[in-house]
Amino acid sequence: MAHITQARRLGRITFDPDRLSGQFFGWGALIATVRIFWVIAHVAGLFGTPADDIYQTVGDGLGSFLWAYAAVGLAGLAATLYARSRSEEPVSSTRVIINYLGIIFFLALSVRVVNVVEANPARYPITLWGLQLVNGLVLGGVYALVALGYTLVYGILFMINFAHGEVLVMGTFGGWFALTYVLNLGDGTFEVGAASVAAMLLPLLFAVLFLPLETLAARAGRKRTARAAEPDPTWVLTLFSLPIRLLIGALVGYGLLQALGGFAPHIYEVVTTVVALLFVVAAGMIVSMLVAVSVERIAYRPLRGAPRLTPLISAIGASFFLQQAMLNVFGPSKRAYSRPKLIDGTIDVRIGDLGTIPVTKTGIIVVVVSLVLMVLLYTFVQRSKTGRAMRAVAEDKPTSALMGVDVNQVIVVTFAIGALLAGAAGVMMGFHNQSFNFRAGFIPGLKAFTAAVLGGIGNIPGAMFGGFFLGLVEALGPTMLGINAEYKDVIAFSLLVLVLVFRPTGIFGEVLAEKKV
Repeated sequence: MAHITQARRLGRITFDPDRLSGQFFGWGALIATVRIFWVIAHVAGLFGTPADDIYQTVGDGLGSFLWAYAAVGLAGLAATLYARSRSEEPVSSTRVIINYLGIIFFLALSVRVVNVVEANPARYPITLWGLQLVNGLVLGGVYALVALGYTLVYGILFMINFAHGEVLVMGTFGGWFALTYVLNLGDGTFEVGAASVAAMLLPLLFAVLFLPLETLAARAGRKRTARAAEPDPTWVLTLFSLPIRLLIGALVGYGLLQALGGFAPHIYEVVTTVVALLFVVAAGMIVSMLVAVSVERIAYRPLRGAPRLTPLISAIGASFFLQQAMLNVFGPSKRAYSRPKLIDGTIDVRIGDLGTIPVTKTGIIVVVVSLVLMVLLYTFVQRSKTGRAMRAVAEDKPTSALMGVDVNQVIVVTFAIGALLAGAAGVMMGFHNQSFNFRAGFIPGLKAFTAAVLGGIGNIPGAMFGGFFLGLVEALGPTMLGINAEYKDVIAFSLLVLVLVFRPTGIFGEVLAEKKV
């Protein structure tokens, strides 16, 4: 305490009502959220049936504390406004007022949710909340993958790629055509077609793995100098051994696959199905990547030096162009994904005596794959040479170019990575929803943009958190408020407005270069 007292005497501690009101709002929102979920858990029977009176007392205590908290905030607001009205320097109190209105909003929200849930406890069992939670996580996984593409492009080009939703749908179409190819190989049966696809891809994979990949990569990346051009007996031997290595690898892969089919047919079916599913996902990702790179080259690169509004208009035009192109090429009718037996059906999760929650296998895949891809992307951006180049270009393009970074190549790689993630999300969305059309990416694209803003634009973990957060709010919100599920889009976009009002930089904050800010 001695250093605080000394700093106060020296006048180094300043009273900042705007900052304090922001912290006050954050704690108020946290208390209201805790009260909402505490009451839901109590009414749903998570604390036992019947629950002890202590749990009801805690819920009531949180409500009373929240009211007292709002009253203290009102007193602080009045004192701040009075002090600033007497000050000689004109100071805006808009931020302080907005933060207090945020506390009132969360207070009203908690009152509404508690009244809805406690009015009819039998209508809101724990199985209902668990099912909505699962649906929210699945939605959030799709939003998060697409939001990563938004945040990558925005972090480097400081623009919103509004055609990203259509890139997602192009990946869904690409996966659908690959799935149709597999079904045609199997005369309508996915597992039979998967065996044919695996018979082609697995030997090819083993053949590649038998190559001296490290030596080939080092040779390809070596600079062309006079010394490097000199004959290398070791390299010549490696070059002539490549066909033999390819042949041996292909034979080994094919032999292992046939042996697996003869001695372990169940494992053989799982392996071939997984390989075919990866083939479908890879097809969707590649189609999305090609579309995104083409859009960047045609619609964005010529406008890179133009005012910021011009690329935005071009992005909107590219979005409508891709929509109309898909409408005229593929037609307005819906296409259907068929699930193989391996990922079809549900897994029942039993919660004691409270009931069972059915969880779809495709939902589990969406959530797990989303988290894995986010970790891989974050590791790539932070640890790889290309990732360092991407961060350098995001910080300062002219200086990065002077340091030898190929800015155009980095931007193309950024679009490609974002499109690969969107393509994976599109294929998984197709398997989960089982139907789509040419407009299926428009709303998810807008929701993913909302998720990127919620988490903090330019922030990879923030975009991931924003995606899952938006998915959960969209799934749980109508049930909590006791309104029709059709209002989920209203809730999602209202959340965007609220975040822009109360925390414009997003929950995690923006990650932007100082010059851009």
